[in-house]
Amino acid sequence: MAARERLFELWMLYCTKKDPDYLRLWLDNFVLSYEQFLDVDFEKLPTRVDDMPPGISLLPDNILQVLRIQLLHCVQKTADGLEEQQQALSILLVKFFIILCRNLSNVEEIGTCSYINHVITMTTLYIQQLKSKKKEKEMADQTSIEEFVIHALAFCESLYDPYRNWRHRISGRILSSVEKSRQKYKPASLTVEFVPFFYQCFQESEHLKESLKCCLLHLFGAIVAGGQRNALQAISPATMEVLMRVLSDCDSWEEGDPEEVGRKRELTLKCLTQVVHILLTSSSDQRQVETSTVLENYFKLLNSDHSALPKQRKSMRWESQFIVLQIKMLNTITAMLDCADRPVLQAIFLNSNCFEHLIRLLQNCKLFLNAHSMVADKNEKDLANQLLTEISEDQVFQGRLDCLAVSTIQALTAVMKNSPAAKEVFKERIGYMHV
Repeated sequence: MAARERLFELWMLYCTKKDPDYLRLWLDNFVLSYEQFLDVDFEKLPTRVDDMPPGISLLPDNILQVLRIQLLHCVQKTADGLEEQQQALSILLVKFFIILCRNLSNVEEIGTCSYINHVITMTTLYIQQLKSKKKEKEMADQTSIEEFVIHALAFCESLYDPYRNWRHRISGRILSSVEKSRQKYKPASLTVEFVPFFYQCFQESEHLKESLKCCLLHLFGAIVAGGQRNALQAISPATMEVLMRVLSDCDSWEEGDPEEVGRKRELTLKCLTQVVHILLTSSSDQRQVETSTVLENYFKLLNSDHSALPKQRKSMRWESQFIVLQIKMLNTITAMLDCADRPVLQAIFLNSNCFEHLIRLLQNCKLFLNAHSMVADKNEKDLANQLLTEISEDQVFQGRLDCLAVSTIQALTAVMKNSPAAKEVFKERIGYMHV
């Protein structure tokens, strides 16, 4: 009660004196009162809280209009660089909108206003700065900019996945159709700014932190999981190009943090799995991209030709990381096929020549293993002089090749599971002798 009285007092002072300092104090106190709703970590499930942020009708009159003007001022000054006080205000504003959206009855109205477009405009400018490799960036403190970006992406999640379906999914809990049907409030309609924003974020992004790339992938997954209407708007040729480019980003394998690079790869594969499932339940007039096109690009990467790469890219570590990617992609095929419309998806896999792709991968795996063994025999005549670390790397590499072969067989099995038609096609096209 005391907190609410303090909020009322500060708002009255602002209305009377028109001093922006009182508005900042009001925002600061509001955010402090409901800070438990600022769950901006995509990896964590939301915690249940008894108290609920107020509905829009219970807020002070004209508050949304006042804050829209403040946000617009921040947008206009962002390109030239916000002062420290304005930077703090912009973060407070985004936190306020996140909290407001945690009362799900507010989501639709907030989504129809211009706030999200202003926030995306600012986030785009900040991400451009974070992608820069200039010396000024190295000297400057990027903490406040990164904080704004993280909260901006969480604000988008609050609008487009209000029930946190994506967080449930990546934690391993798949919501049933009955549970989804009980979700009373719909997500806000996706802004047309999202697809260009998402695409631009990953252009020339080698200097953007892997953790921020993961947040962007989380947001894409949240939009796709939040509702089919928004999902079909977000699943476009541009966003599919981004996902495949992120998946095949081999530069980060040598330079990036292995844990963050692995997480980025895992998230991209989960996004692609969700994309396939959404496309499968949509009609052709709703889709911008066909499932067969997604699978075609997927198998193209899966069977990429190593020999076409420059020699400096073909270190044992690089090849080992690529094999890890292939294993993860093969395991994802099994996850893709774990859906209600499995027979339909199996037919699409068959029409995408999946058997030929998988058998070719199996054959290449065998050839690669033989070639590697021959090179090893030729160059390692004196094993006594070889470092133990090199022996260990070689053992790990060969172990991963074995895992690749096993994963390929498992993917073949998943495509044929409970499908006499698929088994017959495999028998006629390939024959079991090849396995």
